[in-house]
Amino acid sequence: MKLREGKPPRHVLENIIFKYKGAPDPDVVQGPGIGEDAGIVRAGDGFIVAHSDPITAAEKYIGWLAVHVASNDVAVRGVQPRWLLLTILMPPGSSTALLEEIARDADAAARSINATIIGGHTEITPGIPRPIVITTAIGFTRGRVIRTCDAQPGDKVFVIGRVGGEGASVIASDFRDLLVKKGLSIDLINKASEFIKDISVVDKAMVIKEYVSAMHDPTEGGILEALYEVAVASNNTIYIDLDKVKLDPIVEEITEALNIDPYKLLSSGSLLATVPNSYVNDVINILETQGYYYSQCGEVRKGEPKLIIKRGDKVELLESMIVDEIYRLWK
Repeated sequence: MKLREGKPPRHVLENIIFKYKGAPDPDVVQGPGIGEDAGIVRAGDGFIVAHSDPITAAEKYIGWLAVHVASNDVAVRGVQPRWLLLTILMPPGSSTALLEEIARDADAAARSINATIIGGHTEITPGIPRPIVITTAIGFTRGRVIRTCDAQPGDKVFVIGRVGGEGASVIASDFRDLLVKKGLSIDLINKASEFIKDISVVDKAMVIKEYVSAMHDPTEGGILEALYEVAVASNNTIYIDLDKVKLDPIVEEITEALNIDPYKLLSSGSLLATVPNSYVNDVINILETQGYYYSQCGEVRKGEPKLIIKRGDKVELLESMIVDEIYRLWK
């Protein structure tokens, strides 16, 4: 079969990618799996948590994006990201000014979460149309490590942060002329481009980690893909009522103008959490005290791993992975 843009289908990941894992190691607590984006390794009296992610669907701010997107996957394990490795791939003919911009943005992102860049690789790569930055984020803890598979039936689903904000920001930066042609104001486009500053979930994950069963950060495929991954990882059904998910008015206007689904759009900066009933009020109090934008909008149910989506009067069933809406624009 030929693969399309975005993440490979679930059966490809499970039957090919996850099949080849090298030598067995008894210290690996969590290896590759759907929804389990960060590996967990026992190390002495604690655990190392590590994750690697590329930025391939953006041109501007990719150094900033690369650091935060990878770091978010460590943070949703309930672990503070501390060390970063960056691989920067530049198309032939790229300027040193662009390379410095990427490095400077990565530096600012690392400082904002108190993480350190400890190494990596930089090269000029034939055959790529735009820069690609791949970041590995690493953390260490002696405390609890949260896994996506720990979501339990009866847990309530919270969506915290701006849904589709990352995608709206990328569109505002990389498809500015298209938005202008669609009649959107320069002021709105400029505001959307600033959403890129809000894509870290490290602070959000750290303040609620003691009260959740699982956390997951929506990236490619948006919150619907992330919810599906939680369903697969935990072997449960997840029900989500999209009418209860708050949408930023600017995200809503941009996605409506381009006829794309905000719930299937890059959403770094938002955070999914499954919360046992006994801790729901604690989480609400924390989120409101911190002033975080959030929605309580679904629940985990016992059943086959699938996502039940209520949208208005319609109910949809999602049993496969999603291709992010951003790729439609790149085409």
